[in-house]
Amino acid sequence: MSALDPVVTIIGLVKFEPPSGAVRLCDGGFCDFASERYENAHPIFGTLAEPDEFAAAFGDMAESGTLALIPAPGATGWFNPNLRNSRVRFWLGELDTDGKTVISAELMADMLVDTIDRVIGADGSVTLELGLIGRAEKLFLVNEGNVCSERHHKSVWVGENGFNNCTDTVQPIAWGVASAPSGTFGGGSGGGGGGLDNLFEQFQR
Repeated sequence: MSALDPVVTIIGLVKFEPPSGAVRLCDGGFCDFASERYENAHPIFGTLAEPDEFAAAFGDMAESGTLALIPAPGATGWFNPNLRNSRVRFWLGELDTDGKTVISAELMADMLVDTIDRVIGADGSVTLELGLIGRAEKLFLVNEGNVCSERHHKSVWVGENGFNNCTDTVQPIAWGVASAPSGTFGGGSGGGGGGLDNLFEQFQR
């Protein structure tokens, strides 16, 4: 590469569309894409932790993946069952020489939020983990009947709260412990993983 060759700068873009309004995040600084501003932090949903590997699927299996967000300190409203079915899109874009304008971008994934988890780390950190499913694939999933859940129960008996603490209740996930509990012996292995060097390395498949 000669000194006159242009430098290509790649950026990852995520557009998450919960009922409260679109959340546009990028993996560093800020940039403009499709007449919209993408920033590295949101006042409620915070910053990108890391997206998991997106899995292509065949047959009756659905495309899936996860997106982890680190909520802004002191923010509320980020852990809400209404986030389900929110659209999430991922692009890999190229920046112009000004370092802030996306001149081209490829859509890498177009998905919906399927599951919502609040993950509590051993150090007390909190992460919002969104389980994703492909938008097209979800059309082919069959819901056979109604399950015994709080949502369905209230659709029949409005205002009846008997199922609130029984089923269909989202629970936080505690991942690991800071130290072994007192009065125990033996030990187990803890899982751990580092962040991705690049936001979209997983798309190499």
